[in-house]
Amino acid sequence: MLPGTQLSRAYDKDVAGRADVYHFLNKTKDFVIDASSGVITSTKVFNYETDPIRFLLIVDSGGLRRRVLTVNIIDVPESPDCTADPQFSSGTATVELDEDYPLFQSIYRVTATDEDFANGDRLKYTIETQLSGPKRGANCFGVDPVSGVVSVNGEDSLDFDAGFHVFQLALRATDTKGLFCQGTLIIRVRNINDEKPQFEPFPLNLINVTEKMPVGEIIARVKATDRDEDSSITYSFKTQQEVFRLDPVTGIITLLKPLNLDKPNNSKVYPLEVEARDNGNHSSTYVFTVSVENVDEPISCDSSFSTGAGVSVSVPENTPASAPIYMILSRDPDLEQEVEFLILNSSVNATAYFNLDSHNGVISKTMEPLLDYETNPKHFQLVIAVRSREDLSVESCTGTITINIQNVNDESPILTYIPDAPINIYENLPVGTELVKLTATDRDIGDSVHYEFIDTPKEFSINEDSEVVTVAYPLDYEDVSTPKSWVLYFRAYDNERMHSTTGTLTVILQDVNDNRPQCSQDIYIIELPENIPVETLLVSLACTDKDGTVPNNNITYHLITDTFSNETFTLTNNELKIGPSHLDFDNAVFAGMHFKYTLFVRVSDEGNPVLSTMITVIVRVSRINELNPTGTTLAFTFSILENSPVDTLVGEITFTDADWPFNDVKYAIVGGNLGTPPKFYIEPDTGMIKLLDSLDREMQSQYKIAVRVTDLDNDALPDPIRQRSATAQVTVHVLNVNDEPPVCTPPHLETRIYSAMKTPFIQLNCSDRDSPQEHLSYSIVGGNTNNRFTLWRRDFGPPSLAATQNFQGDVFQGILAPETFQLLIEVTDELGGDTVSQLSTTTAVIIHVFPWSTTQPTPSTMTATTTITTSVLTKISYYWSPDNWIPAVLTLTGALFLTCLYAVAWCLFKDVPACWRLFPHCHKHQQKHPSITAGESGQVTRHGNLSSGDSNPNMKPSLLPGNHQLVVPDLFKKHLPFYIIVCFLG
Repeated sequence: MLPGTQLSRAYDKDVAGRADVYHFLNKTKDFVIDASSGVITSTKVFNYETDPIRFLLIVDSGGLRRRVLTVNIIDVPESPDCTADPQFSSGTATVELDEDYPLFQSIYRVTATDEDFANGDRLKYTIETQLSGPKRGANCFGVDPVSGVVSVNGEDSLDFDAGFHVFQLALRATDTKGLFCQGTLIIRVRNINDEKPQFEPFPLNLINVTEKMPVGEIIARVKATDRDEDSSITYSFKTQQEVFRLDPVTGIITLLKPLNLDKPNNSKVYPLEVEARDNGNHSSTYVFTVSVENVDEPISCDSSFSTGAGVSVSVPENTPASAPIYMILSRDPDLEQEVEFLILNSSVNATAYFNLDSHNGVISKTMEPLLDYETNPKHFQLVIAVRSREDLSVESCTGTITINIQNVNDESPILTYIPDAPINIYENLPVGTELVKLTATDRDIGDSVHYEFIDTPKEFSINEDSEVVTVAYPLDYEDVSTPKSWVLYFRAYDNERMHSTTGTLTVILQDVNDNRPQCSQDIYIIELPENIPVETLLVSLACTDKDGTVPNNNITYHLITDTFSNETFTLTNNELKIGPSHLDFDNAVFAGMHFKYTLFVRVSDEGNPVLSTMITVIVRVSRINELNPTGTTLAFTFSILENSPVDTLVGEITFTDADWPFNDVKYAIVGGNLGTPPKFYIEPDTGMIKLLDSLDREMQSQYKIAVRVTDLDNDALPDPIRQRSATAQVTVHVLNVNDEPPVCTPPHLETRIYSAMKTPFIQLNCSDRDSPQEHLSYSIVGGNTNNRFTLWRRDFGPPSLAATQNFQGDVFQGILAPETFQLLIEVTDELGGDTVSQLSTTTAVIIHVFPWSTTQPTPSTMTATTTITTSVLTKISYYWSPDNWIPAVLTLTGALFLTCLYAVAWCLFKDVPACWRLFPHCHKHQQKHPSITAGESGQVTRHGNLSSGDSNPNMKPSLLPGNHQLVVPDLFKKHLPFYIIVCFLG
């Protein structure tokens, strides 16, 4: 709070208006009091952390009583201070470090202070921005949030050679209240020789050369680069080489020895490891291979195969498939060179029955067809060429092989039906479902065909006799242990298992949409403040579908909302965000929803049928005090009669607050309501301004007060700092009431006139503080004998007194000697108004009238002298104003006194029959048990019954229920006077 701010005001009505009356009894430099007005102000800006937080000021106005004003200093959060390092706060703090600076080692420490530290406040250090140059985008540094130490965090490499030469960090120190200070740190990176040479690799890390390459020929050139500036590279072999030479400067590799592969000691492959070293002693190695290619030479074959009619071979018709029939002998003089065998020509369908292995020259029986002596040719002829595999264009030798078929009595089953296309089946087929029915025949008479799987799969079974293939195990496409396709090998065999035939079935498993989408959570509960920005991400849904194929596992998301939340949330793909409308806690409909949104997201796949899963998202909204109280106007005007009693309603201020709960505001008068006590007060809850002290329009006809309207309970957690308020200016006009009587100045008049006076001779001077002059009426109410005087009034001013006739002696009722008249004139206000509210005053006018005569009065005539004495009557009224408990004590004492009087009267008149109605006896019986008077005489009882002679005077009253008998103890009767005296003393 700035110096000179008014804190309070001392007011003593006994010294009001005097100068130099108020002062402090205790000395203080921090506060001053105006000696005339009593206004107390501060002289400095206080610091909660260093100054005292409480001051006691003793105010004296010269009277007997002093007042003590307590001033409490309230702490205001202060921003942290980063000026301990001026270069940091001004943005010129610079640090230089090498690009290989260690991780997490201190580079710079942010020095910030906070005066609120002593009150438990703590600072948190953060990096707001991190700019790198000339290359952008590096994030190499971090700051410890507690100590403020800046270090290399290792998230990105601090590499000068990558273009990161300088960094600019914007560092911020923030306290627990959200206040902060900020500075800039510039970090310059020094380049060092820290990069290794990098080789440019050969394709596949391989160099191919022929065995005929001459010595001294250049084989290849290795090349390495270094990212460090001004770096030179030298090359060398990691191991000693005898076949190759490496130039250390150019990296050129040349041949030192022949590479002839016909020599057994020569290798076909030479692995080479080359080292590149820069002038900073950084090195790297590169390994590659030199492969030597062979040059082909002519191939030699078996002479029986390559000359004349060739070779003739006989085989039985039941030769099994793949059985070797004949092997062609040949070789290649080149070491490790392979030969290739090709069929150049053959007799009809020879290649359908026989197969030639191109690698080893073995002729074998093919799988299909069978060598049936009864239906197939008896002889087959193959023309075969042998050549080098590396040079297919050169044939080295050619020969002929004749195969003769020998008859064997044997027939195998023949498959007549096998599906050509793969069998597509759906998962989840019931066990026992038929897939296919196979058919086969056996040409042998009386032989039947049976079936079996060669490699028995657990998923399928085949009936041995009915040829039906069925599902034998539940199939689940999503089960990783279940294959997605099968190649089923089966065998058809005869009765004795002497002959058999094999076949294959291909079965492909098809996916079925039988899995709903599965999500990581079925329900999300999120709590957000109502002022969270639009486009804020609420949740990213993570859902998968176990189905293995498209579109069964394609997932789509659909947001299901009601009309209230339709524009508040948006679902894009799997991301639920706020928008396009923002959250609004302050809504009556939303209050009926318990301030929460219940959203549903349907997660569906694209299979047939479509399967879906519902996710529930509950968004709870917490309230934030966002809006200031508002009124229809900020200036209010009210009127009140000046004689209105205390607690009269002056007017009502109405403000509204759109924050929930609606219109929860508090009203307080904060200015203009001066005086002790103040003239007005306001009800905090209703805003009704009422009268607190009496008004006097003649003293002050208008009041201007300031009313602050503060909202309440508009945050989820009460926070006085975030309370919002508005100020209204109120003008109160005090309406006039006739409460002041007319006043005449002076209160009485005296004058001397001659009896011949006919014009007005004296003017009254009367006024009224609450009535204008024209509202005053004047009348002579006394002393106007024979109506000799009248009031003469011109316009609306005060009237003048005039004579109605002269006072000559010869005039009727005239005067012959001096005479004194004393007139009483009544002045009444509110002319023409309500007579009940009219007020009046009386003034006296003394007139000495002298006769107008040419002769002097006789000396014997004595002129009477009138003496006017002004007396001031002072009446002092004294009254007693007791405390609240005294009337209660007096009332109780009066009640006891009346009780005592009644007791005395009862003792005196209880036996008088005429007074029995006022003073009844104390004992009373039911009608079944008439009361008996004390004594043994036969007097008449109260009920008029004669007492019998057998009545027992010593009979005790029955105390049983039903005998409602009240008896006054004798002891009480004996001491009754004592009790009466005690009551009188009380």
